[in-house]
Amino acid sequence: MMLRGTVAEGTIVGFNKGGVLVDIGDLKGFMPYTKIDPERLRAGHKGDLGYLVGQKVKARIVQVDKESPRKELVLSERQAKLTQAVQKFRPGQVVKGQIHRIEDYGALVNIVMKGKATGVQGLLHKSELSWDLVMRTDDVVQEGQEMDLKVVSVDVPRCRVALSLRQMQKDPLQTTMDSIQWKDTVQAPAEVEQIIQVLELTAGINSVKLGRQAEEPHTVAQDVELYLTKQSRDDGFALVARVGKVLQELLVDTQLRKDDMKKALTRVLSRFR
Repeated sequence: MMLRGTVAEGTIVGFNKGGVLVDIGDLKGFMPYTKIDPERLRAGHKGDLGYLVGQKVKARIVQVDKESPRKELVLSERQAKLTQAVQKFRPGQVVKGQIHRIEDYGALVNIVMKGKATGVQGLLHKSELSWDLVMRTDDVVQEGQEMDLKVVSVDVPRCRVALSLRQMQKDPLQTTMDSIQWKDTVQAPAEVEQIIQVLELTAGINSVKLGRQAEEPHTVAQDVELYLTKQSRDDGFALVARVGKVLQELLVDTQLRKDDMKKALTRVLSRFR
């Protein structure tokens, strides 16, 4: 039995007032007209849809009617094309986008490639707008505005692309580490204490101690960031955690290699997202 989300090829065998009937092997499918590629419909003449019968179509299974004796499928050609379009994007890729709609949580962006609309809409979350604290999305971007954006993540099954404007600029923390005014730690943020607890449960890490603390004018909204510094230590590594405007140095006693330490940090950060 084919699963929801699968893209399959079938043949249009009939139509009614609601859509077209599609055979996919031994399975029966129905595709509403709203789910058919507009280009296919525009090829018709005066509302006569008989020309569709016999055509091959690739469609995504959006619903399986388990109550039907034949386990009929609900199909979407539009989503199949969207899935193919989303598969072209990779994390770290720079794309052009146009702000489609402003929301409290960020902005919806129409992604453009080679001057043409891809049909893919990405999310530019408010936390990815700027390295500075952002109170309102429209303080940074406006509807209709065009810009270069970096792809943060791609979720093909859900046809979602996450974008970033702030990652198009260098992290100010990485350019100002030498000029930060460090002080003794008075009290570490709760998130830092959680980071320490998780790190100390990691195989190969002996201990994690608080180092210096500082504040800097840039922030990453409510995100928690964790950096592996270039500071040389005989017994391990020095880290910097950023929580809001607070920078917290962490001294890690470990035998882990640098690559393994980076993997450990990635696992820690995944708990905060």
